[in-house]
Amino acid sequence: MIKDKLLTNLRTALEKIRVEEKEVSLEYPSNPDYGDFATSIALKLAKTLKKNPLQIAEDIKKNFPKDDLVEKVEVIKPGFINFWINSNYFLDFARKTTEGTFDFPEYHLGKNKKLMIEFAHPNTHKLFHIGHLRNISIGESLVRIFEAVGNKVIRSNYQGDVGLHIAKTLWSMKNQTSEKELDEIKKKSIHERMQFLGKAYSNGQVAYETDKKAKKQIIEINGMIYKKQGDVIPLWKETVKWSFEYFDEIYKRLYTKFDRLYPESEFADKGLKICKQAEKKGILKKSEGALVFEGEQYGLDTRVFINSLGYPTYEGKEVALAEKEFSEFGELDKAIHVVTPEQKSFFKVTFKVEELLDKKKFKNKQFHLAYEWVKLKEGKMSSRTGNVVEAEWLVDKTKEKILEKFKLDKDPAEIIAIAAVKYSFLKQDVFSQITFDINESISLDGNSGPYILYTFVRTQSVLKKVDKIKDTLTSIKRLIEVEEKHLLVTLNSFPEIVYEAAKNLSPNLIANYLYDLAQKYNLFYQKHKILEAEEEIRNFRLLLTNATGQVIKNGLYLLGIKTVNKM
Repeated sequence: MIKDKLLTNLRTALEKIRVEEKEVSLEYPSNPDYGDFATSIALKLAKTLKKNPLQIAEDIKKNFPKDDLVEKVEVIKPGFINFWINSNYFLDFARKTTEGTFDFPEYHLGKNKKLMIEFAHPNTHKLFHIGHLRNISIGESLVRIFEAVGNKVIRSNYQGDVGLHIAKTLWSMKNQTSEKELDEIKKKSIHERMQFLGKAYSNGQVAYETDKKAKKQIIEINGMIYKKQGDVIPLWKETVKWSFEYFDEIYKRLYTKFDRLYPESEFADKGLKICKQAEKKGILKKSEGALVFEGEQYGLDTRVFINSLGYPTYEGKEVALAEKEFSEFGELDKAIHVVTPEQKSFFKVTFKVEELLDKKKFKNKQFHLAYEWVKLKEGKMSSRTGNVVEAEWLVDKTKEKILEKFKLDKDPAEIIAIAAVKYSFLKQDVFSQITFDINESISLDGNSGPYILYTFVRTQSVLKKVDKIKDTLTSIKRLIEVEEKHLLVTLNSFPEIVYEAAKNLSPNLIANYLYDLAQKYNLFYQKHKILEAEEEIRNFRLLLTNATGQVIKNGLYLLGIKTVNKM
């Protein structure tokens, strides 16, 4: 990489002035007129060397190796050093890019280069909502990014198929729905069945809160589900299948797949056994008929692992899930759990209990990626399901708007709708709460998925007008235009951006890089002729166009977004 070679030369210059500095950084100037790279190392060394930073910067410039990499070095107040790179170095990268070659720096979270990303996490008998949509967008993108930087990634999904919400739903179906009505429901589409489950849950919730007899029956049903005994089990199994079928359709629609679906019901018995072992080891203790972890000595909360009824809580089942995840796929370097921040205490406690149970297997091996919530912009839209903003409803509404705005068939409109929604989530820091605005998400004038796709389509439209691109350029002999140079430099930084996205668990770095690249290409496109230029310039600009299209396509893939060829 050009940046690595420049850093090597910079360290050589420091050695010549007898300075040993391990932390040497290079930045991209916010204004491209100040060079392709810049360093503030002279300012950092001023205190240590007790010299004027401008003088240090001049000494570094004087001793900087002279080769064909750097065309110009400039020192500016109060001590910055700016570098201009020979454009031919950028040309080599652009050419490799047009061949579909992306050499990303490797980034691993451990020696095995193997990690698990656990994401999506919907509960059965409930609708897949806008929060799940952000979750699955983040998780899918992180999988692709970590694969790109050289890891084996296991995709897992912990799906809640037990719990009081299910007992309430099944109670309503048994007590408020006739057999004839139930038979009719079973014949309906999966979406209609899920809507029915949602209403059944609401009815069960009302009964639980207002009817003592119903509440007792619901608690009994909950116990039957945990024990997998009783006349409610066939109905439970059938309705769980409905949910899994519904989820599977959504996963396919969002271009997501999983290596392992972990249903919560799989871990109740194992959770009980592990918690009993933890009690024997003194990790968990009896308290008012329950089994708890007293976290105060570790600066953590006290949490219940087995409740007073003898059932494992979420915590009790989580320790069994961790045991399964860390044994089923061999040794993992890290398990990343993509879950909202209200579970911070839950994960801190369960991670500590798991570490106390098996230090070698679990210590520092798990991470809670606490992504934030999504809200809708007030007054802009509302969901037919009331308080729950259903994910598919949101995508469908976005698709409707796209079909109104662009003259498209339904298939490309679907791809653009998914791009609009996913990109709106991913361009933001995962730790920031965001507000989704449907009109902003489909805009062609701002930082949006459709804008990036439109730029990609523009590159392909130019390339389609050429029978064959002649790759005859071995060097750039002319003084290239400012917009061409800015585009070359930005293209070159793509592998580094992907590396940083993996290192910081930040897909937004890629999203905003693509926006910057798209802006620079569109400015270049507006200011300079491509097909009408003389042959050498034409070939160079076609190469730039081809490389831009390839980077956009690859970058969108890393965000879990497909491209279209027409808009």
